[in-house]
Amino acid sequence: MVDEDDVREMEKPEQDERLAEVRRDIAEAKADAADLRETNPDPFPDSDPPNEGGTPAN
Repeated sequence: MVDEDDVREMEKPEQDERLAEVRRDIAEAKADAADLRETNPDPFPDSDPPNEGGTPAN
């Protein structure tokens, strides 16, 4: 029989590695978004932001 604690310990390094990778991806995406905001200003600064649910066609 397999001890669940042993299984969790074996999975943890892989999960930590994946979490670190995802965090790096998020940080990179935030940096890219900041760069885009600087190089491409909002063409309609007085307009309302889009709905969170997407366009009416969605």
